[in-house]
Amino acid sequence: MVFGAILVGAAYVLPRSELLYIGVLLIALPLSALVFVRFRRHRMSVARRFSPAVAHAGVPLSVAVEVRNLAAQRTGEATWRDEWPWFPFGTEVKRLAPLARNRGTLGASSSIVVDYVLNPPLRGIFEVGPLVVEVSDPFRLARSEIVVGGFHKLVVTPRAVELPVTGQSVAADDGSARARLRRNTSADDELTTREYRQGDPLRRIHWKATARHGELMVRLEEQRSHAQACILVETRRAGYRDAVAPTVDQPESDSFEWVIAFTASLAIHLRELGFSVDIAETGYRQVASPEHEDDFLESLAAVELVQGAATSRLLPGSPDPGQSRGSIFALIADAEARTLDRLVSQRGQFDTAIAFIVNPHNDVVTGALRDAGWVCVAVGPTDDFSEAWLTAAGTGSGRVGA
Repeated sequence: MVFGAILVGAAYVLPRSELLYIGVLLIALPLSALVFVRFRRHRMSVARRFSPAVAHAGVPLSVAVEVRNLAAQRTGEATWRDEWPWFPFGTEVKRLAPLARNRGTLGASSSIVVDYVLNPPLRGIFEVGPLVVEVSDPFRLARSEIVVGGFHKLVVTPRAVELPVTGQSVAADDGSARARLRRNTSADDELTTREYRQGDPLRRIHWKATARHGELMVRLEEQRSHAQACILVETRRAGYRDAVAPTVDQPESDSFEWVIAFTASLAIHLRELGFSVDIAETGYRQVASPEHEDDFLESLAAVELVQGAATSRLLPGSPDPGQSRGSIFALIADAEARTLDRLVSQRGQFDTAIAFIVNPHNDVVTGALRDAGWVCVAVGPTDDFSEAWLTAAGTGSGRVGA
């Protein structure tokens, strides 16, 4: 347009009529193109399909985007890009083929499907979209971006991994599950007993072995109906020293993300073995029951760190002094004194008690739990789940990640 204005001015100075015609043409063409892209009505709709419908953190998924022309005229050449909230914040710009005019029917000629691969880096509930379409005039002198459609919700669950089967197994017997801790030794006493530890229930004392060894011994092998397991999850922000202000591509706490992903893996693993699994939280209730796996994983996608002190009752149900409550697995970091006291005092209600302590900064938590009879496994936010599980079962090699 600037060059056209110069030619028009030169046409009057020289004077040369041909310069005037060329100058007017150079001014009129861009203006016409601008009017074309500015005032031409584009009506489109967008439908997205995620495969799988529920994504897993760090696992690529396919996104199919159906773009439909709703206008009575054919679309021209265009490009498209889809957007999401984490880096690089959208797809590369790609060509969108012209779409036939809409004839009032859902014909395939008025729509096109474009697809791409999306790799969500974090768990959470995200909004994908909108689709941005860039249109131009036939001579590509002017361009305009239009936003097509809205957002679509994408649920990204923590990635659950398959844990190895250790010495704890479950077999069906008369319609009820029975759990047994098996030890591969030859002597009967060694198979069924070990030395007494503080917090062990007195009902498990093996008096015959106690007389033989001259010290208190308790049973290791016990069958129980309806094998039960409880997973206690630290969800309070105060329990994680590495907690920071979250961003779209950085979690609140790497330690907390490890705990949530391991909770998913452990709960599914125990359910597959036949255990009835309860989830307890130090904060208010956020996690659904593992009984329905899809709902459970979706609730883990949305769980977040909360403020405030630990709840008054950390573990579900009312304890029965004469009956074991099965196994407990505590996933904690820097447990406050109130939480620690309850874990210590309630140790005797469970046959098996294992604590996975993420990023331990001192021996206060570990020492108190071990003295009460807990098996403590120190882990870091980058440690392997399977190795942590094997270490807890006594078959791993030293500290996880060491």
